[in-house]
Amino acid sequence: MTASEVYEKLLAEGCNKSHFAVHRSEHDAFCLAQRGDKWVVYYSERGQDSPPEYESASENDACQFFYKLVLEQQHWHILGFFEDEDDAIALEERLKSIGVEPIRNDIPAYKHRDDPRYRVFVAGKDIFKVRGLWGDTAVTYT
Repeated sequence: MTASEVYEKLLAEGCNKSHFAVHRSEHDAFCLAQRGDKWVVYYSERGQDSPPEYESASENDACQFFYKLVLEQQHWHILGFFEDEDDAIALEERLKSIGVEPIRNDIPAYKHRDDPRYRVFVAGKDIFKVRGLWGDTAVTYT
């Protein structure tokens, strides 16, 4: 497997592309890159690359390790970001009506103490069911 192939395979598995990067570092993501004559897998947090979790001269071996590592992570896709909880509840009900289990992860104090935000996500391959029925979804902000 090549680095380009592993990237496409992970997307096909419903992985969120903001959680991983290939050929580069990305904030708060697992990364696969070639450094000199080695392929390395590492985590990058806030612009700081951690020491490699895996190194190999073999692109295929590094890609196999990276693929398994990224698949082990939860991959949430945000579908809604709301000021009004009723809007989040409505989106959750729409998702349930098409057989998709929503995930709520709210922010109790967004800009200040009494300023909550309500977020609705789906996990993994459920994003494909949503896109298949509703099109290429954009995040709803209200």
